[in-house]
Amino acid sequence: SGTLFKKIDQSQLAEQYKHLNTRLVLLQYGGNSVPYVKDYTQAQNYGRWFAAQITRLKQLLPEATFVVIGPSDMATKVGEDFVTYPFLTQVRDALKAAALNNGCAFWDIYEVMGGKNSMESWVNADPPLAGKDYVHFTSKGAKEIAELFNQAFMKEYAAWKIRNGKD
Repeated sequence: SGTLFKKIDQSQLAEQYKHLNTRLVLLQYGGNSVPYVKDYTQAQNYGRWFAAQITRLKQLLPEATFVVIGPSDMATKVGEDFVTYPFLTQVRDALKAAALNNGCAFWDIYEVMGGKNSMESWVNADPPLAGKDYVHFTSKGAKEIAELFNQAFMKEYAAWKIRNGKD
């Protein structure tokens, strides 16, 4: 759910991050919460809870860069069809707002996949890129998403280097 960082012993966590010299933090959240969000208010509350986690991590890692990765499309069966969970975009929007309002980058798997009801095309791809549960990626799908993320990340990194005279 993305709310565990405030529960971990902060001095132990700070020491671990210092020892690892952590400079980049990737946070992917929302997917495990989406099926349980039943209204707009719950999505907004989740975003606020997540923002508190970001704040805590940024206190421990003030020099680190943070990238929040939003939830992928996920589908539930309605009648004979599989459709995007009703409040997925609201959860995504709340996470995006939490990320941007706290100085983090945001990468939107949902949009990269194709947006609303795109999971079906990933399930029906040949070979399949997502499982028949209409939630989880197959190994091939996970590799595809990872490659798309890497391409986007490296493009932004190259642009950052140019802007900052690091080229």
